[in-house]
Amino acid sequence: MYDICMKGFVDGYYNWTAHGEAQVLENYDDQSAPVCLETPVAPGMRTQWGGYEQMNWDQRMVYDTIGPQFFLTHQEPEAEGASSSFPAGASSYDYDVSGLSERFFDVVQAVDQPLYSGCDQSQLAAVARLVKIKAEHNMSERCYDHVSQWASDLLPRDHTLPSNYYNTKKMIRDLGLPVEKIHAYKPARDRNPRRKKFPYVVLRYLPLTPRLQRLYASPATAEHMTWHASHVTEEDFMCHPSDAEAWRHFDRTHPNFALERRNIRLGLCIDGFAPHGQYGRTYSCWPVIITPYNLPPGMCMKSEYMFLTMVIPDPSNPKRLIDVYLQPLIDELLQLWHVGVQTHDYATNQAFMMRAALMWTVNDLPAYGMAFGWSTAGIMGCPICMDDTSAFYLQHGRKACYFDCHRWFLPQDHPYRRNKKAFIKNRQERNIARLG
Repeated sequence: MYDICMKGFVDGYYNWTAHGEAQVLENYDDQSAPVCLETPVAPGMRTQWGGYEQMNWDQRMVYDTIGPQFFLTHQEPEAEGASSSFPAGASSYDYDVSGLSERFFDVVQAVDQPLYSGCDQSQLAAVARLVKIKAEHNMSERCYDHVSQWASDLLPRDHTLPSNYYNTKKMIRDLGLPVEKIHAYKPARDRNPRRKKFPYVVLRYLPLTPRLQRLYASPATAEHMTWHASHVTEEDFMCHPSDAEAWRHFDRTHPNFALERRNIRLGLCIDGFAPHGQYGRTYSCWPVIITPYNLPPGMCMKSEYMFLTMVIPDPSNPKRLIDVYLQPLIDELLQLWHVGVQTHDYATNQAFMMRAALMWTVNDLPAYGMAFGWSTAGIMGCPICMDDTSAFYLQHGRKACYFDCHRWFLPQDHPYRRNKKAFIKNRQERNIARLG
């Protein structure tokens, strides 16, 4: 899984043209941001850098982060009789612009400020490149400080490069996503209210809603968020979950949700791993990843669109307590399902109430048992068969055995159902599987 996420399964295969997808993305290069072939440009949307197609990659990065609402509320007054740049039926109060000015004006200024006099690179572009190198090569903060100081010695005296990692973080912190630190404390042995609580673990939760809103704020992804409803589905050919019967069944069950094609369908993945390896110190990490399935298959399976919401930190397996750690995510998913959140769509230049639904979960059987409360041990470990199972315990080892439990999924006229030699001796399968 690590190799697939980091390297892909075929070198250079960025557009899934062999899986029914038209060419969508190109220019995957370490030196530049991905370029969309069909970049939507909202009507009347202009900034001090011009339209989106005139921006360089660092200006686009800031625009995608801040969103159109910042520039909509900070445009010059329009001439009398000119059309408003706000979406039809919307005003500046439809957007959460509180605090945007003081938070983002410094970032916008960093985009316009050159690294030094006469340099064609901006201050933000240089800082973003250094932070990218630090992340890719696992550079320590001390090493980053030395590199920054060495680069500062090489640059002219009027340069604007931050001298250390602390000042770098202060500059780009508003470009990042919010992180909530949730503290868990050890239970006290007595009930004395004056006793100081001892922190047991800190859960860092990355809220999902701002990242889903950015998918509609960015011109690189806004138009593709409705691909699931506009692409042509070929009969007996599935290249995307939207081609499956489960997707259509959900649309029939929840027609109000399906009516708004910009609502987001999500998948959740939970799994655990040992970060120190097999022979290192015992420690268990459980990442929780959310993936939006609105995007075409060549995009929704890219690491950029696999949103890490939390890493459950615990020296041991969380087991039945995993639902406690998942509570912030569950609350946010319920909010997105029942209420939604006001979001600006760059592709249509309109505001809408974005809702989201959790469609699937992806996990192995042990993680399934912990996350959803079904014991996957013993002879009733199958979540489909439940107590209607053909599993049995071995006579001597008393271990659960699922041998010959799969023939009842075969068609009634399949010859394997009548085979008495290749499976359990002298046994035919006449039962019909219960599918859900």
